[in-house]
Amino acid sequence: MKKTLLKNLHLINPCSEQAFIENAFVAISGETIESVGSSEPGGEFDAVHDLGGKVALPGMINAHHHLYSTLAVGMPLPKNTTSNFTEILQEVWWKMDLALDHDSTLASFEAGMLDSLKAGTTTVIDHHCSPSYIQGSLSLLAETGETLGLNTSVAFEITDRNGEEKFEVSLQENLDALKKYSGSPHVQPTIGMHASFTLSDESLTKIHDAVTQHESWGIHIHVSEDMADEKDAKGRGYSSVLERLDRFDLLNENALIIHGLHIKETDVELIRKHNALFVHNPSSNANNRVGMTPNLNLNELSSGLGTDGMQANMLREGKEGMLIRSSHLQGGAASADYMQLLFDNNPKIASKLFGRKLGRVLPGYQADLAIFDYSPRTPISETTIFGHVFFGLSEPPSDVITRGEFRIKDRQLLNHSEKEIKANAVSQAKKLWSHF
Repeated sequence: MKKTLLKNLHLINPCSEQAFIENAFVAISGETIESVGSSEPGGEFDAVHDLGGKVALPGMINAHHHLYSTLAVGMPLPKNTTSNFTEILQEVWWKMDLALDHDSTLASFEAGMLDSLKAGTTTVIDHHCSPSYIQGSLSLLAETGETLGLNTSVAFEITDRNGEEKFEVSLQENLDALKKYSGSPHVQPTIGMHASFTLSDESLTKIHDAVTQHESWGIHIHVSEDMADEKDAKGRGYSSVLERLDRFDLLNENALIIHGLHIKETDVELIRKHNALFVHNPSSNANNRVGMTPNLNLNELSSGLGTDGMQANMLREGKEGMLIRSSHLQGGAASADYMQLLFDNNPKIASKLFGRKLGRVLPGYQADLAIFDYSPRTPISETTIFGHVFFGLSEPPSDVITRGEFRIKDRQLLNHSEKEIKANAVSQAKKLWSHF
């Protein structure tokens, strides 16, 4: 097994017992961190890398992403003016995802994962949708993640909005991925569902009957992102979206509950009862003008942090979430701890899903690191790392390691051509936009 030593690092390990180690080393055995400390270990190593005093963070985790939206940057505005959340879905995202084919989907995966790597995001929990290209799309996603060295959670959005045939194929694509990737160290399958308001009771019954034939499963679903979701559930005779999902026995400890802006106190208790996983996406919520997740929900549910397809940079997402929340608070009012969401809750969510230790630079964890060529203008210590993480590390990492291997070194992508990936993405974006 390959032995690698990283030395002369300033290691920031947020939310860990020792949050900062000056002049640190990280010893790696294969894909796993063997030891971390300040006194260089003995023994022989196959590779020794002197990082020259660079600053290292754990490889970051995006707890909810839409890689299929990668080619949306700069796309044409909808012809019809949108005045609410449902109209945004109908006029923008549901037109875009329907236009995706194999080639544009692959370009989205490649360019989106490249952006993630370049931002130091090494684990992506994705929620995919390409209704015109369903069968094989999750395998393509998993294979792209393997090629670039990311940990990838895969799911396909099941919905009624594109008709019964596409519903059935979407369900089967999730089931095929569940069978194919269960037990895989780097690919974690979940059962993707768009949202309660786009699924009938009959469809929820079909999903339940299909997934409960498997030993281990969990849904990945948007919940209460907008009040339209809650109104729909009440119109169907349920007190809330989560009560509806619970009625169909679709909530368990592996369930990923995304957004939850408008859930009630009883819904919070329902999520806690099932020990389900809750994920907050502040920049997307602000962009869609759907409101802001209450502090209580974030704190009580040990919320993770995702981007909902808005971006790949988790440090930026945390900073933007913090500023969005602060803009709505009076002086002295409590905010949310975005350091905890990103560096404590996200690692717990990912480690639970993947069944292995992810998201910290500690012994026994997968060797995923984001390394920054950062010259601070103020001292770094355990008491000052918050400011440096969110307000100092503004440039992308110079080096990114996943599974014990450099994927980016001295700002250069290894083993792949960034130029070719980006050129293909531009070409596919032009074609995609012409189709919707």
